[in-house]
Amino acid sequence: MTVRTSAARQAPFDLRSTLRLVRMIVMSPISRPSRRSLFTLTGLGAGALALAACADGGSAAGSSGDGIVVVTSNYPLTYLVTRVGGDRVEVTDLATPGADAHGLELSVRQVLAVQEAGLVLQIPGYQASLDDAISSGGDDNVLDVSAAIDMLSGDGHAHEDETSDSGGSEHGSHEHDDEHAAEEDESHEGHDHGPNDPHLWHDPLRMADIADAIAARLAEIEPDSADAFTAAAGEVRTDLEELDAELSEQYASVDGARTFITSHAAYAYLADRYDLHQVGIAGVDPETEPSPQRLLELEQVIADEGVTTIFFETTASPKVAQTLAENVGVTSEELDNLETRLSEDADYPAVMRENSRKLLESWA
Repeated sequence: MTVRTSAARQAPFDLRSTLRLVRMIVMSPISRPSRRSLFTLTGLGAGALALAACADGGSAAGSSGDGIVVVTSNYPLTYLVTRVGGDRVEVTDLATPGADAHGLELSVRQVLAVQEAGLVLQIPGYQASLDDAISSGGDDNVLDVSAAIDMLSGDGHAHEDETSDSGGSEHGSHEHDDEHAAEEDESHEGHDHGPNDPHLWHDPLRMADIADAIAARLAEIEPDSADAFTAAAGEVRTDLEELDAELSEQYASVDGARTFITSHAAYAYLADRYDLHQVGIAGVDPETEPSPQRLLELEQVIADEGVTTIFFETTASPKVAQTLAENVGVTSEELDNLETRLSEDADYPAVMRENSRKLLESWA
């Protein structure tokens, strides 16, 4: 199994013919190209060479010598498909480690990689550029992973047709959180995540359901390996259910509201699963700037609920969280939002455990 941060598969054109066309136009005695068109043609030829250099000659679309080509756009999905697919998949993660995956921008190469892949894992509304690339090339090779689970709405609440045994809605229904969500919807038009919260990976049991969906789709692509995919997904489920049981016991040991404040509201699924109370400085979108009124509300929450720590995230600026912490005399600490993998030594379960340790210490 191979994991790449980005790759372009075989381009759907004949390189030799393309370069011949460029040479014929440039050297034609009848009509010399303008400076602008010359640069355009040169770029076309260079682009052809670059794409060909990245392509595997003779490989069928969506596959390579390393297996089924799978495109992901965040670390949790990469974790799942590498566990389920093993050596039968070649994974390209479009997200840049340590960068904000919400603001993913795709190059021409990456758009081609999406359209030529054997499978693309998508959370609709999470990354506009990936949604656009899929729309322009068709979705026959796409698995909408959000369809495999019950999604939370953008304000962190379960949909009416959802059921949850975690009781997460009890603490998530605070009035100031609802008002802040409404303010964000009215004031911010940058990243449109739609009606659902895309940060679904903070719930291990939802991740297990997605692993099953990935296994089923890979089995459709490569039926001879169906049993292997199913067995691998079963192993993933066992590991994630053990992680869930461990985290459930840890969080249940803490009395009270278990309130935690974060840079943006990326942990609603964690709160929903384990009956925690998340309060985001910003909403679901990390680029939303909090209003002065919001900051005053947060100071009141800190005082009322005895919050000792304000959490910021690796992929978002810590400035607002750290300033707020300094102003009210509490600690600031980092939580990993898991959008990208920050260390090869810490996989998904390890990061979930480390985040849990930091949250538990903030309530001690």
